[in-house]
Amino acid sequence: MNTTIYFVRHGQTDANKARIFSGQIDTPLNDTGRLQVLDTCKRIQELQLKWDVIISSPLSRAYETAQIINKNFQIELPIIKNPQAIERSFGKAEGIPITDENYQRIMKCEFEDEESEETIINRAQNFIKELYNKYQGKNILVVTHSHFLKGCLKPYLPSLRFDTKTVNAGLSRLVFDENFKCIQVDLLMK
Repeated sequence: MNTTIYFVRHGQTDANKARIFSGQIDTPLNDTGRLQVLDTCKRIQELQLKWDVIISSPLSRAYETAQIINKNFQIELPIIKNPQAIERSFGKAEGIPITDENYQRIMKCEFEDEESEETIINRAQNFIKELYNKYQGKNILVVTHSHFLKGCLKPYLPSLRFDTKTVNAGLSRLVFDENFKCIQVDLLMK
């Protein structure tokens, strides 16, 4: 039996709108972000997606996104906060403007205390293995963040880069067979 992990990136925050590196700073959704999540709920309904468990980053922007999605379906599930699903730490870059120069420095891991691409990929892959082992044969929804999501998808989409833009409230899917082999990758809402 296949195990399917759906990923939703949180909706927009004021920091996203202002182009500020949030990282692990707890920034809430704004009204646009809430509307984006409702649009994702419509897409989820169109695709007739269902899940057995909902996992969220502990940051409020992801948790509120998970709550909005959960409330829009008949069976509300408990939302499990998992600290492994938190956004990449941008170290000393958190709270500063996203400029071309600063983004290039992020890509080169030049900020003090910044989590490297390799580290975020390893953290994300360990998270996926844990989900697979705990919820084998289930449909899982994970509500998370841009760079953590890229860490989850990159091993299965080698062309994906950490500077690839992801949309707020975007929806992706990984499907694993009974041998933990990824047999399908979908970007359902880019």
